[in-house]
Amino acid sequence: MPIVKKSESKVLDRSSVELTLDDRAGKLSRKEAIGLVAQEMGVPAENVALIRMEGKSGTMRVKGTFHVYGSAASKKKVHPSYLDERALTKEEREKLKQERKKAAAPAPAPEAKK
Repeated sequence: MPIVKKSESKVLDRSSVELTLDDRAGKLSRKEAIGLVAQEMGVPAENVALIRMEGKSGTMRVKGTFHVYGSAASKKKVHPSYLDERALTKEEREKLKQERKKAAAPAPAPEAKK
């Protein structure tokens, strides 16, 4: 997995990594890509965030852009949560949607005495 570009931001406590994944177009899920980068960089998977994966026409090569955070807390503080939701499976996404719906539903008001 050759790294094309790597840059660090000490202020945001993260590294931006661009790399190419050969022979993976159409075969690689977002979770698998995050796992591969975490293994390559030697960090836990919860510290890695997928920004973009692009395939190139006519090849089996995929170009990925990732942010590797120093800690899960710094990721939670800086990284937009909707990007993490993209990596979830349909079932996990539906479960999260139901949990949000339950949390947003107002509690029934207590009845007043007459």
